[in-house]
Amino acid sequence: MPTTSTMTTATITNYTGFTSTFVDRIATSRRRLDQYVETNKQKADALVAELKTCEANEQSKIDSLLRQLKSLQYERGVAKDANKAAAAAGGGTDGVTGVAEQRKKLEHKQAKLQQEVEMLQSKNRKEQSHLEEVLVKEKKARQQAQEVRAKKMEIEAQRGMTMEDLTKGLLNYKYTGLAFQKGDNGALNFKFTKIDHDHPDKPFTFALILDPDTDLYQLTDCNPRLDQNDIDEVLNVLNADKHGFNGLVVRMRKLFKETL
Repeated sequence: MPTTSTMTTATITNYTGFTSTFVDRIATSRRRLDQYVETNKQKADALVAELKTCEANEQSKIDSLLRQLKSLQYERGVAKDANKAAAAAGGGTDGVTGVAEQRKKLEHKQAKLQQEVEMLQSKNRKEQSHLEEVLVKEKKARQQAQEVRAKKMEIEAQRGMTMEDLTKGLLNYKYTGLAFQKGDNGALNFKFTKIDHDHPDKPFTFALILDPDTDLYQLTDCNPRLDQNDIDEVLNVLNADKHGFNGLVVRMRKLFKETL
């Protein structure tokens, strides 16, 4: 008997009645979702790294300018002290004027450097703000991708459409006269045989569909007809446990058997 890991698309199609395209679409959707998450993660990581490098470079420029400012401030202090010394010593006017001009040049150079520092600091603040926005968007994108993946897995689990669940169910019930077939509007048709010992090929059928508005299963097209109270009880149990397909099959087979 084949195991889940060795079941091919053709084998699963033969067991379920689903087309190979439908079976492959489940795996393809999962691969595309994983690729989308990974691609966007790589893009976000690259952008964050680039912004951090840019921020480090700008900070290095700011540090360099600050060092130059300190050096200028020191030179201004020396020039100021020299000016005072010349005045105190009664030096010539030319000497005092020369020191004053040097001091004025240093002040002008300091003001220019101070302006450059302020411009770089302003640019750095803008880039830091942009980096924070990117980090927030990147975090939101990760969360959305995780939510999409979780929702997809939840839907697959609720509808019993994962490959593992399908193959396990088939292997468990194929030899007890149970068959599946895809119906209209996403319905899953169940057909029992081997219930009536006098007529083992007699079919007992029903359809199961998930209502997208209520996220609850509906059971229709019972043949032979079953008591509605029994059907409601089966649905209540199934909707309370969306993974309870084994119990659904056992209960429906028992109800059909009671009609004989």
